[in-house]
Amino acid sequence: MGQELPPSLSGRWRYPADGTEQVFSLKDIQVQPDKTFTAKLTWWQTNSWCATRDLPIVGRQTISGGIAFDVPRMCGISYVAELNRSSSGWVGKASSMSGYGLMLDLRAD
Repeated sequence: MGQELPPSLSGRWRYPADGTEQVFSLKDIQVQPDKTFTAKLTWWQTNSWCATRDLPIVGRQTISGGIAFDVPRMCGISYVAELNRSSSGWVGKASSMSGYGLMLDLRAD
């Protein structure tokens, strides 16, 4: 858990069932003493009206050295996202908390 977090992360989410891709970012990441972090989340949806733009969030650092955060409900759907460090950047998943059973692949630099 002692690893530093980058000041920002940006990447893409992908819905494997149909190949839909959109972008997301965490900007102004600030680590807090209690192993949480604050950031500004941008999470694009297929419908741009459903996008989250520069929304202040509080995420958490995971035991494995990654991060986890909630994507707030927009247009009836929300997600729990988790990213872990890999040799090629950050990779992970986001699952819907809205009963739709959606699972998204995440990749960030």
